[in-house]
Amino acid sequence: MAKLDFDLKTEYFRYLVDAVMDNHHARVDYIPLLELLHGIPFEVVIDMDQGRVEDGAYLREKWLDSEGIYDYLYEFDGDFVSVLEVLEALADRLSFQIGNNVTGDHEFQECFWEILRNLDLEKYSADNFKPLNVKEKVRIWMARKFRKDGFGSPFPVKNSRFDQRKQQIWEQLQDYAMENYG
Repeated sequence: MAKLDFDLKTEYFRYLVDAVMDNHHARVDYIPLLELLHGIPFEVVIDMDQGRVEDGAYLREKWLDSEGIYDYLYEFDGDFVSVLEVLEALADRLSFQIGNNVTGDHEFQECFWEILRNLDLEKYSADNFKPLNVKEKVRIWMARKFRKDGFGSPFPVKNSRFDQRKQQIWEQLQDYAMENYG
């Protein structure tokens, strides 16, 4: 196998960044936030959330395959799946889930930034970047210290019969999609 003429993990991070950029968010403004999110390991609290880790790890496989360098998957062995990877995977799942309704397609990028708004992270552009605040909001989400209705998580709901802190993330996403998109 030939040696790559670029840094694999740097290029993968660029791919993650490029995937979420849209017309409303300048790439340079959000690099510090996205770098920080990519440096935080996603922690599983409810066993069924292991599937979200697998979704995040799948992004690596998808990218490597699209670049024709799938044989380099071993380079990620032992690496944690980051919060950024999980959030992007959740945005992909949400966009697919709600894109099948009567209103038509819902863009992946819109879903990603919606999730960041729900986590109260979108405001941390380079001008207002506060790493400790970001880490605390992520900690609250992963430790399930957010409100019972899901506010403080990616998927807040107003009318759930369930305590969102006890629901696996997939069920939270489903409740959120139903309440907000029908």
